[in-house]
Amino acid sequence: MPSITLNLPYDLNEKQWKAVSRVFEEMDGWIAKSENDNIPQWYGTDSSPMYVWASVEPGGLLINGNLNDAHWTGWISVLCARLSLALQIEVHDAEM
Repeated sequence: MPSITLNLPYDLNEKQWKAVSRVFEEMDGWIAKSENDNIPQWYGTDSSPMYVWASVEPGGLLINGNLNDAHWTGWISVLCARLSLALQIEVHDAEM
């Protein structure tokens, strides 16, 4: 199960969070935010064979999923690029 934490600060302003939400909704596989915990989800739930979800944590944006390696790498690359453009900051793996 792949997982990555992006260097997206948890304390973005309202305008920035709206931009993040727009990027989320434009990503391949978008479903919606879960009703139970408001977690953004793509492709399916964590009980599905293929899924991605995101969670804002103090250390950054945690992305967790179950995709094959090539799909995961491509999807995360597109997400980082789109977030970087939308926020005008470089978004990448927090451990880089």
